[in-house]
Amino acid sequence: MLIHNLKIAFRNIRKYKNQTLISVIGLAVGFTCFALAMLWIRYEMTFDSFHKNAKNMYVVYTPNSNIQTGYDRITPYPLATYLKETFPEIANAIQLYPPSRGRTVNVEGAEIPALVIMADSSFLRMFDVKILEGSIEFLIIGSNKYAITQEKARQLFGDENPIGKTLYDGRNEICAVVSGMSKQSNYAFDFVMPFGSYVTNPNQMWDIPAGNTIIELFPGTNVEAFEKKLYGHETGEARRNLSKMTIKPLTKLRYLDPNIEKEVTFQHILIFALSGLLVILCSLFNYLTLFMSRFRMRQKELALRVVCGASGISLMEMLSVEFMLTLFFAVVFGFLLTELVHKPFLTLSEIKMELPAIFSESLMYVGGIILVSLLAFWLILFVFRRRNLDVSIRRSNKKLFRKISVVVQLVISVGFAFCTIVILKQMYFLHHTDELGFSFKNRGSILVYENLGNPSEINIDDRLAEVLRSEIPLISQLKQIPEITEVIEGASHLLPQRGRQSREISSWDDKSANVENVSMETMIVSSDYIAFYDFRLIAGDILTDADPASMVLLNESAVKAFGWHDPIGKQFDDGKFTVKGVIKHIYNFAPTIPGKPVVYRKPQTPAENIIAISIGRSGDSGSVISLGRLVLFKYHEGTWKTLMGKIEQLKDEHSITETFNAEEIYDNYLKSEKALLKLLYFVSAICILICVFGFVSLVSLTCEERRKEIAIRKINGATAGNILAMFAKEYILLLFIGAMIAFTTGYFIMQRWLEQYVKQTSISAWIYLSIVFVLALVIVLCVGWQVWRASIENPAEVVKGE
Repeated sequence: MLIHNLKIAFRNIRKYKNQTLISVIGLAVGFTCFALAMLWIRYEMTFDSFHKNAKNMYVVYTPNSNIQTGYDRITPYPLATYLKETFPEIANAIQLYPPSRGRTVNVEGAEIPALVIMADSSFLRMFDVKILEGSIEFLIIGSNKYAITQEKARQLFGDENPIGKTLYDGRNEICAVVSGMSKQSNYAFDFVMPFGSYVTNPNQMWDIPAGNTIIELFPGTNVEAFEKKLYGHETGEARRNLSKMTIKPLTKLRYLDPNIEKEVTFQHILIFALSGLLVILCSLFNYLTLFMSRFRMRQKELALRVVCGASGISLMEMLSVEFMLTLFFAVVFGFLLTELVHKPFLTLSEIKMELPAIFSESLMYVGGIILVSLLAFWLILFVFRRRNLDVSIRRSNKKLFRKISVVVQLVISVGFAFCTIVILKQMYFLHHTDELGFSFKNRGSILVYENLGNPSEINIDDRLAEVLRSEIPLISQLKQIPEITEVIEGASHLLPQRGRQSREISSWDDKSANVENVSMETMIVSSDYIAFYDFRLIAGDILTDADPASMVLLNESAVKAFGWHDPIGKQFDDGKFTVKGVIKHIYNFAPTIPGKPVVYRKPQTPAENIIAISIGRSGDSGSVISLGRLVLFKYHEGTWKTLMGKIEQLKDEHSITETFNAEEIYDNYLKSEKALLKLLYFVSAICILICVFGFVSLVSLTCEERRKEIAIRKINGATAGNILAMFAKEYILLLFIGAMIAFTTGYFIMQRWLEQYVKQTSISAWIYLSIVFVLALVIVLCVGWQVWRASIENPAEVVKGE
């Protein structure tokens, strides 16, 4: 019986090959998107979940106004010990310095990429890590010993014993081999090293950030009550006055902490998963509509089978085999797609998984979808099978399922197109709007170091003053490069945003009673710097070289925080500063983060032009002090690659450590949105193709089903235009119904999505009109082509054949 049903199924698939192909492609793409997205979500949500007490582990966050999110998980070294001694709810606490991406370790003269963490003596108690061989010296503060994981040891040394091997030209030594930690962790490692000797007196380390504080609560602890207790606790003046601390579950750190850099944010992964599910839904409705249309056309065939002894169950089996065969082809094609895209997918998601494991897990998710689809198919089939053919023809709702299916496909397709266009419009807006408060196009910066000399041989103050009075030597050479149009010295980073200082302002003019202090960021600027980045003035005047150091600019948030309506001439910070002008917010960070109060002032001392200070060694001359200074430049559009080659040639002559392209840095803030947009482009195209080809197939089947009706209308004088108008009217009406639902839902969703951005584009009327116009044109063409083919048939032959 199965072989017989398979033969019938293959015959019908071959007969309706175009419709089946569209369904298979749509389902395969949907299966692939949904399965990969679900795998990605599970991967993100199971970070650090393998620890034995993972559900009781939390990472401590402290307030930090220099971080745009307001909280930072980089905490002082003594905090772990202090919290363990202060709160009885804490069973264990550890200070752990997380691994840095891109770090290398010098192993016997070779630079090896490796993940290195710093840990204290609580490391072995908190995590499931065992010493397999060697000693525990790698956890003794100030020790020069390292531990290496068994996996990394085999990779580097094979079967040779790694203990005693040296790192960094013999300055460090491997003293132990330990069991590793899953790479699916925020704290995965290849090497473990102790904190340096600078923390031998922890009580003196409260002002120095040293890694993350991870705590383990006793089982049964009321976490909500503990959070309130921790938030209200103050460490005291001797301990940096830490207050308003909070915690995040270790297992949720990966997708709760916005400061963890990822190519695609967790929110966008969820959108990707939903997109895959909607593609599956669109494909299924398309397939079921065509299948049920064919089912109506096969009523005579099915009735003959019943007359010949076929039971209802056997008919259900026959039709189910055809449906399952289509799903099988879709799964096979989906696996082929998975094999094609798995490498870029693994790169984008950072998932460490082999292809067989991806297939295995994907099959689990796809299997669930297939089971639900099959149940829905059986339900629909049961309803259709119970209805007598004559009754079905007479009832007015005989096309209700078909119409609902078409509307659903239109809602999904129009919704995808609408959302994709809005996202694209927002990305364009963020790149071209004047509301960011500054200009970053065709601008770059270079961090260059200048040596002052050996501190024991020079007067540092005199030498510093001498260097700062002179122009940076690199500037004159950059001015000679034809690709560069302007070069100035900068006092602070704008893109990337670095080195801002934040302090509490407690006094200002017209301060109301009981008003809290204002946390204010300070940025050092000059008149050239302001003109270079094209700051947007709102009120007052821009700073000039003639202005005293007490004259400053404020941004809009600072004026609002002070409660001023007319800020020009007002003073703050005990009268040290006077407001000369107000500028627009400068959004030089992720566009979802609101602006903070910022004061822009000129340097009060020459030393404030220094970006960084470095103390190192230079050959036989001993210690050398170097000053980091910033050079800003504009360049001709499209010349960045050529310019970078010329700057590289200057590195040997000048101590250039970093070169930044402001456009690339700003683009990096939007990398998750861009990745999502690429995914939505693909998914939207598939949905629209499914919908369009579904229309073609459906109209083709409808014309075949209504051949006699069309022939009789032609005999009675109807033209091809009349018949086309009759069909087009029906589908255009469905288009408007689907578009209304899609636009209403899409507007609500996208309005919520846009609200996360500080600066938002508008949802313009042309988006609605263009989508409706294009789809209406496609429908008319599809319907027109099929109806024209039906209308040119000889009506006499059609009637005689029927």
